[in-house]
Amino acid sequence: MVIAVSDSREEEMKRVVDQVAEVCLSKEFNDLRKELENIYLKDEIDNALLTAFQDALYSILTEREEFGSEKDIF
Repeated sequence: MVIAVSDSREEEMKRVVDQVAEVCLSKEFNDLRKELENIYLKDEIDNALLTAFQDALYSILTEREEFGSEKDIF
């Protein structure tokens, strides 16, 4: 009996990437990212643009996981 571990890992990774890409292209994500960028730049946060991107992504993903969405997050 052969178990296709790599296939299931690849499928899971593709599913996660698809969901993250969907979030990153959403208006909700981009609005939040821009708002955070403005705040972080004003407050002179180190790596403001990267931090804003990460925080916006984390926020949207956790919100979808907590409240549910049409698609699973992880």
